Amino acid sequence: MEWLPLLYQLLEVCIIPLIGILTAYFVKFINAKSAEIQDKVDSNTADKYIAMLDSTICSCVIATTQTYVEALKKENAFTKEAQQEAFNLTYNAVMAVLTDEAKKYLTNIYGDLTAYITNKIEAEVQINKNIA
Repeated sequence: MEWLPLLYQLLEVCIIPLIGILTAYFVKFINAKSAEIQDKVDSNTADKYIAMLDSTICSCVIATTQTYVEALKKENAFTKEAQQEAFNLTYNAVMAVLTDEAKKYLTNIYGDLTAYITNKIEAEVQINKNIA
């Protein structure tokens, strides 16, 4: 009995289809791992930009309070118009710090970035008032 033809036949019937099946599973595995890594990267990027935005807003609110609001309050000149000016100063400072890439990414996360920043500034001002 010759083994070589039997091995060729075994190769054609069993091994070659098995390689195709294993290749398909390997491709699925690689795609799943790639998707997992991409989700992790997106999550890390989102976390980075969200933390950066929150920190920037907090810093800008504090800076506006120290450089603009406190001086007006000492003079009893902190009117409604001055409040609006303080908000505008803070908002413009936040927008100046954010890069175009950060603005684009955060807009994708929040939708209306202006509304989010406005609400976050108001919340931060309220927190600072309560602390003071």
